Amino acid sequence: MDKAKIILTVKTEFLRHTWDTFSDESSAGPRGDRNVTVQGCPRCRKRLDTYDQFMRHLANDVLPPLVDLVLKLSSGDANT
Repeated sequence: MDKAKIILTVKTEFLRHTWDTFSDESSAGPRGDRNVTVQGCPRCRKRLDTYDQFMRHLANDVLPPLVDLVLKLSSGDANT
Protein backbone atom coordinates (compact mmCIF):
# COMPACT_ATOMS: atom_id res chain seq x y z
CA MET A 1 0.00 0.00 0.00
CA ASP A 2 1.45 3.37 -0.92
CA LYS A 3 1.99 6.30 1.45
CA ALA A 4 -1.05 8.28 0.24
CA LYS A 5 -3.41 5.35 0.90
CA ILE A 6 -1.91 4.76 4.35
CA ILE A 7 -2.33 8.43 5.26
CA LEU A 8 -5.91 8.45 3.99
CA THR A 9 -6.75 5.31 5.96
CA VAL A 10 -5.27 6.67 9.19
CA LYS A 11 -6.79 10.12 8.70
CA THR A 12 -10.25 8.63 8.08
CA GLU A 13 -10.13 6.55 11.26
CA PHE A 14 -8.68 9.40 13.33
CA LEU A 15 -11.40 11.82 12.22
CA ARG A 16 -14.15 9.40 13.26
CA HIS A 17 -13.35 10.30 16.87
CA THR A 18 -15.01 13.56 17.90
CA TRP A 19 -15.64 15.43 21.12
CA ASP A 20 -19.42 15.53 21.06
CA THR A 21 -22.40 14.19 22.96
CA PHE A 22 -24.00 10.76 22.89
CA SER A 23 -26.78 8.90 24.64
CA ASP A 24 -25.46 6.76 27.51
CA GLU A 25 -28.00 4.15 28.59
CA SER A 26 -25.73 2.84 31.37
CA SER A 27 -25.86 6.14 33.33
CA ALA A 28 -28.83 7.19 35.41
CA GLY A 29 -30.07 10.77 35.20
CA PRO A 30 -31.10 12.97 38.14
CA ARG A 31 -34.60 11.44 38.21
CA GLY A 32 -33.34 7.88 37.79
CA ASP A 33 -34.15 7.83 34.08
CA ARG A 34 -31.93 6.01 31.62
CA ASN A 35 -30.75 7.29 28.24
CA VAL A 36 -28.75 10.25 29.56
CA THR A 37 -26.90 12.58 27.16
CA VAL A 38 -23.22 12.83 28.10
CA GLN A 39 -20.18 14.54 26.63
CA GLY A 40 -17.38 12.46 25.17
CA CYS A 41 -16.35 10.39 22.15
CA PRO A 42 -19.46 8.91 20.47
CA ARG A 43 -17.32 6.53 18.40
CA CYS A 44 -15.86 4.87 21.51
CA ARG A 45 -18.81 5.76 23.74
CA LYS A 46 -16.29 7.05 26.25
CA ARG A 47 -17.36 9.80 28.62
CA LEU A 48 -14.97 12.77 28.57
CA ASP A 49 -15.70 15.97 30.48
CA THR A 50 -12.89 18.24 29.27
CA TYR A 51 -11.06 18.93 26.03
CA ASP A 52 -7.83 17.84 27.73
CA GLN A 53 -9.40 14.43 28.45
CA PHE A 54 -10.41 14.20 24.78
CA MET A 55 -6.86 14.97 23.64
CA ARG A 56 -5.53 12.31 26.03
CA HIS A 57 -8.11 9.86 24.64
CA LEU A 58 -6.77 10.51 21.14
CA ALA A 59 -3.16 10.13 22.26
CA ASN A 60 -3.64 7.07 24.50
CA ASP A 61 -6.57 5.17 22.98
CA VAL A 62 -6.78 6.10 19.30
CA LEU A 63 -3.21 6.74 18.18
CA PRO A 64 -1.49 3.49 19.28
CA PRO A 65 -3.77 1.19 17.21
CA LEU A 66 -3.34 3.53 14.25
CA VAL A 67 0.44 3.29 14.55
CA ASP A 68 0.12 -0.50 14.60
CA LEU A 69 -2.08 -0.30 11.50
CA VAL A 70 0.47 1.88 9.70
CA LEU A 71 3.24 -0.58 10.53
CA LYS A 72 1.16 -3.49 9.23
CA LEU A 73 0.17 -1.63 6.07
CA SER A 74 3.70 -0.44 5.36
CA SER A 75 5.09 -3.95 5.79
CA GLY A 76 2.46 -5.37 3.46
CA ASP A 77 0.83 -7.46 6.20
CA ALA A 78 -2.66 -5.88 5.99
CA ASN A 79 -4.49 -9.19 6.54
CA THR A 80 -3.77 -9.43 10.29
